[in-house]
Amino acid sequence: MHSSAQSHQSTADIKVTGGGIAKYNAKAHARRVAEAAGSPSALVVLRGEKKVNYSGSDQPRHFRQDRYFYYITGCNEPDCYVTYDISKDFLTLWLPQANPSRVFYDGRGSTPEEAMAKYDIDEAKYIVPDVPGKSTQAAIETFLLARSASENRWPQVLSAEVLEQAIVTCRAVKDDEEIELIREANRISSEAHRQVLKQLSHLKTEAQAEGLFLNTCISEGAKEQAYGPIMGSGPNAGILHYIANNEAFDDRQVLLIDASCEWQLYAADITRTMPLNRKKPGYWPSKEAEAVYKAVEKVQEACIKMLKPDIYFLDVNRHAIHMTIDALLELGVLEGDHDEIFHQGTDGAFFPHGLGHHIGLEVHDLTPTRREHSNAASTSNIRGSAERFSLNRPTASGGAFPDHSLPLEPGNVVTIEPGIYFNKFILDNVYLSNPKHRKFINMEALERYMPVGGVRIEDDILITKDGYENLTPAVKGEEMLAVIRGE
Repeated sequence: MHSSAQSHQSTADIKVTGGGIAKYNAKAHARRVAEAAGSPSALVVLRGEKKVNYSGSDQPRHFRQDRYFYYITGCNEPDCYVTYDISKDFLTLWLPQANPSRVFYDGRGSTPEEAMAKYDIDEAKYIVPDVPGKSTQAAIETFLLARSASENRWPQVLSAEVLEQAIVTCRAVKDDEEIELIREANRISSEAHRQVLKQLSHLKTEAQAEGLFLNTCISEGAKEQAYGPIMGSGPNAGILHYIANNEAFDDRQVLLIDASCEWQLYAADITRTMPLNRKKPGYWPSKEAEAVYKAVEKVQEACIKMLKPDIYFLDVNRHAIHMTIDALLELGVLEGDHDEIFHQGTDGAFFPHGLGHHIGLEVHDLTPTRREHSNAASTSNIRGSAERFSLNRPTASGGAFPDHSLPLEPGNVVTIEPGIYFNKFILDNVYLSNPKHRKFINMEALERYMPVGGVRIEDDILITKDGYENLTPAVKGEEMLAVIRGE
């Protein structure tokens, strides 16, 4: 990692406004990216997300800013561009001119004067594509190159591949401002989880749980969710990305809530699994549900304690798999030799995903890799939606942490999210139908555990110079049960 990635300002120096940062530190990010790119005289050109309507409709698509663009601008407005002249250390934000016919309906974007006040930039200009036959981006590049020509310097536009890899490297190490934004997203999300717990005995459906969660986030000023909220009860808890959230609790045993908000575009990612018990709220409805929860809780606590600088996340992931196999053997769901189960991958029937991922401007944030694998990193992770779950898990990579990922370092923020699931379709069609897996699965025990559906527990962990800090204050374990009981 380049040296400037480690230069954090002290938390006391951060100006916080309503839980956020007064002005996003975009210029420092641009400098870090330039250093990581290793091109002292190049020109960075990036386009922000455009505002577009849904196909066949006059209704606008939900706007979500491009995270690469935001990282070096702090600008969450549509139809903008940014240029950064590395040799001059000059950051320019290019703004669309207001369309008078739409201002009544949509408002307008910032003026250059307003942008200078809001954003950490050197210059703000309106986009005037006055170069015939050229696109907006080409016109901007031509303008900048012409300006440079008067100074007898012709900077080369930094290639997309080099720029992407540089931003991936930089985004993985959060500065203190970014950590505070992730912390605030965790605070609000944790409060939303608490409100669901407090009202759980009165809730009857997944939709009611989702509504209460979203109400808390929005009331706290966090209108954007980091991802589609998952409110899986009973068998739906065994569907990793279940977002229908439209079924009744009835006599189901658990509710798995994987839901978190964004704060100033930075994400939290929190999962809690809680008992559904009408007769005795705040107590597990079956010994099987309690046993699975405690097994997952034990794995999570052990893996969090392993986190520190220079450790490879794959090693922690592998430890989680071995602990999960031991737990399933103790529960009686699996039987046979531990090592044989591991090498056959039968544990994937119950723990099919990786232990965690980076988190930041994306909920599944970018994972830096060794230089010799930069192309692989660009294709698999560069779009910010690298899938962390895989039913065909040949190694402990978990998707978001490929085998060639770098060791953890201070400033990384990662999730730790072990789980044990009982998905009938996957068990019937992938594992029980295959003799190499079937011989390890105890059908009598499996039948007893199937109604649990699934358990996952997830926290967001900051890697510090001395070890780690848990950024997630959401209650879990016995404290969670006490909140449900109203204690």
